[in-house]
Amino acid sequence: MPISSLFASTRSVVDIGNLTRRVAKGSGIVFAGQMAGKLIGMCLQIVLSRGLGAALYGTYTLAISVMQIMREIGTLGLHGGVVRFSSEARAKDELARVKGTLIASLGLGLAAATGLAGILYISSTWLAVQVFSDAALASVLRSFAFALPFYVFTFLSSRAARGLQVMTADVTVGTVAQPLMNLLFVGTAFVFGWALDGAVMAFVASSVVSAGLGLYVVIRIAPVLRDGDVKSAFDVGGLLGYSLPVMGVTLTALFVDQADRIMIGLLATSADVGLYNVAALLATQVRFMLTSVSATFTPLISDLYHTGRRSELRSLFQVTTRWIVTLSIPLGLALVLFPEPLLWLFGAEFLPAAPVVMVLAVGSFLNGAIGTIGLMLQMSDHERLVLVDNIALAVINVGLNLWLIPIYGPVGAAVATAVSVTMVNVIQYLQVKYLLDVTPFSAAYLRPIGAGIVSGIAGWGASAALDPWFLHEVVGMLTTGATYLGVLFFIGLPEEDWDVVAPVLKRTGLDRFISSTASDRD
Repeated sequence: MPISSLFASTRSVVDIGNLTRRVAKGSGIVFAGQMAGKLIGMCLQIVLSRGLGAALYGTYTLAISVMQIMREIGTLGLHGGVVRFSSEARAKDELARVKGTLIASLGLGLAAATGLAGILYISSTWLAVQVFSDAALASVLRSFAFALPFYVFTFLSSRAARGLQVMTADVTVGTVAQPLMNLLFVGTAFVFGWALDGAVMAFVASSVVSAGLGLYVVIRIAPVLRDGDVKSAFDVGGLLGYSLPVMGVTLTALFVDQADRIMIGLLATSADVGLYNVAALLATQVRFMLTSVSATFTPLISDLYHTGRRSELRSLFQVTTRWIVTLSIPLGLALVLFPEPLLWLFGAEFLPAAPVVMVLAVGSFLNGAIGTIGLMLQMSDHERLVLVDNIALAVINVGLNLWLIPIYGPVGAAVATAVSVTMVNVIQYLQVKYLLDVTPFSAAYLRPIGAGIVSGIAGWGASAALDPWFLHEVVGMLTTGATYLGVLFFIGLPEEDWDVVAPVLKRTGLDRFISSTASDRD
């Protein structure tokens, strides 16, 4: 029985032109979903920050940080394993392995998360009082413990969809559904004046509902799960043998991502955590294109590497890295040069976080500018090396936080994060170049960099010329964006870049302009 009859999507032609279009299409889907998810998430954080205030918002943020770490432990790294093994089995039409991988990944993750939820519930008071010195945190963690199994299952079901390369399902479950329901529930709770308790109940309810949606979606896109004629082929040892090191990789990466908030909570105040979280929320948006491309490119790395198509992998890596840089520069410049208008959305008490936004935005851009470097190692069976890298990253990050937070507060945490992530990215670049003989850079990479330099100067100049007019920063942002697009169109883009840039810009209403420009170039 051909696998195409049992899955919602079909296999693509393997030449590099079709591969770039395939990634572009998948990235476009993920991009649209990421944009929707980020808009929803931003609205959620604005509602939470304004409704709770900096101190209670900081308490809520600490609880979310703990939950995200618990989620990574609860998945056992199976979010990586299900992508790695289901995509390979799918490429080889091995239906029994696909079925066994899905069942084992979802089942093992749910069981582990349930046990971990009990541990979190029992230890909630100790964590709140003894570790973070925030008594209000205890009840939040107890409620979140109930949500943990559902939170983990939602995450795993979205990654199962990614492994099957059904990106609409991945985006719907993993990016849009939970924050949208959370926003609706939080808004309802705040209308009734339930404040922190309402925010907590909203998170629990949205986690339960999104887990149900995840189960439905996986069954829907993989009818092989309902096919009694296909026996499951389980390789639990192989799955866990790959996934557990991935858990270490993602856990250390997440620890680094959350260590700044946690250590501010340990060394400063909950209000400082709230300020920092808003800044980080804005700055990490620079990585949205990295996330979008990674979602589609990750299973293809495994496919191309394990079928020996190294030249295609090398070319695709360079193209996707250039896409990430091209579409990350405008937002990165806006956050570095003009952070205050965006911070104002969260409330005037968050405006002092502007320097934190600027530092973290630089770090986020540098992280994306080197492409999916860690995933290249991870999906080419070097996951243990990535684990070592991430442990080094965690050690560096913690050391810098311990040094800088007592002196500079949230700004010190931002510097620690940006420096440590950049250092490890450089190390992984050298590893990929040596082990896989690939590099993310090409001559065309310099085109968006040059456009970014010109547009940054233009935006800063426009803003400075209008000072002290109160809209000068908004004008600066608009000038930066318009100049960037103009320079890109003037210098031209490689042909394959239009596969991703044009669809993305179409979603902003510029499709006619793009089509006419492309026709003129042809």
